[in-house]
Amino acid sequence: MNNNVPNMTLENFKEFYLPNAYDENMFMSDGSLNPNYNSFKKTGTIASILEDHWDLVYQENKDLIDKYRPNANIEFQKVIDCHNKNLGCSVFECPKCHDFIFVGHTCKSRTCSSCGYKYKLERVENILQTAYKCPHRQIVFTIPKELRKFFFFPFEERISILFDAVNLTLYSILRDNYKFSKSKNKKKKYSSNTIFTPGFFAFLHTFGRDLKWNPHIHVLIAELKLGSDGSIKKWDYFNFDALSKRFQKNLLDLLSKKLGDDFPNSLKRDLFLNYKNGFYVYAEKKKFNSLKEGIEYVTRYCGRCAISENRIKSYDGKNVTFFYNAHEDESYHEVTVSARDFIFMLLRHLIPTNFKIIRYYGFYRKKHKLHDKIILLIDKAKCSVRKQFLKHENSISLFFKREIYNCPHCNIRMEHVVEIM
Repeated sequence: MNNNVPNMTLENFKEFYLPNAYDENMFMSDGSLNPNYNSFKKTGTIASILEDHWDLVYQENKDLIDKYRPNANIEFQKVIDCHNKNLGCSVFECPKCHDFIFVGHTCKSRTCSSCGYKYKLERVENILQTAYKCPHRQIVFTIPKELRKFFFFPFEERISILFDAVNLTLYSILRDNYKFSKSKNKKKKYSSNTIFTPGFFAFLHTFGRDLKWNPHIHVLIAELKLGSDGSIKKWDYFNFDALSKRFQKNLLDLLSKKLGDDFPNSLKRDLFLNYKNGFYVYAEKKKFNSLKEGIEYVTRYCGRCAISENRIKSYDGKNVTFFYNAHEDESYHEVTVSARDFIFMLLRHLIPTNFKIIRYYGFYRKKHKLHDKIILLIDKAKCSVRKQFLKHENSISLFFKREIYNCPHCNIRMEHVVEIM
């Protein structure tokens, strides 16, 4: 695409480009561009629900929404306007038939089912280009239902507590050193003067399959550790009991310290009594065909709203029906709610605009003195080439098997003539 094209207002565009190629279908009755004229974009179901109901929902609950999710109006309006020319558009002209094609600017919001997918692809590629070529294990840190309300608001502060508890737990486990005792035929704990550092990626998920509020952290951790003495050691033994109990203690201690009287000691005591084995932590080896598959699995929930479009069975203008398979037994469930209630389900899981829901820890956080001694998963020479496939035109061609900048009538490449801002 040629970037050396003029920027114009809509009025400038009408004045300079339309006298010889006017089509009344290009415009709405108010003079704005028709979002459906010569556009490849089809509005998704979630965008349609928001377009039909968001203004009323927001006006009726403005104070509540602005308090708990202050970026909601901006983010949801972005989704409504995504690709429909309200955010501006790139204009292309066919050199043969001289018809105009409008490619609306995208909203770049993680809440958008379309833009969120690209966000996911970019995050996956960034992690792949950071990761080392070694086995990685998935660990899931969950919290009991009694604690979930404490992480809803204020969002940034409370979710950071959850990330901190996970970080403390993994570093604590790392300090435990084990070696196999042939005489006793089991792992034996021993002390070491070497300080080890792990490397892991942490991913925030805030929802369960039924869209309820259920914040939890997925971790992909390298099965190796770096020693302060310059050693690189395999690390594939994780004490499940220790993970659960230490995560419980670290999380409850952090909540007590940071929330003070808002987190009563009686609740803390009850949680220790009711969860004597600690909070549930899943750390069994999950069989992924590749690290990329594992990263895509945990990242797919980080770059979109709480439900994918293909789980919405129907929307009739008033009610929304979606389905899910229960995590416990994979049983199938259908849920029908009003469009208003569906929007509130999405609101629960709206992430603050610049909040980092994927975080790098340990030796993945920054380069270290042993970095060049470990093989990267993706060769440096391939990194720039791989990122080219994420560009808009290349990704459309790769995933949808069509050339987005070809005239739909003549099938020849169009000329980029102007940007309407």
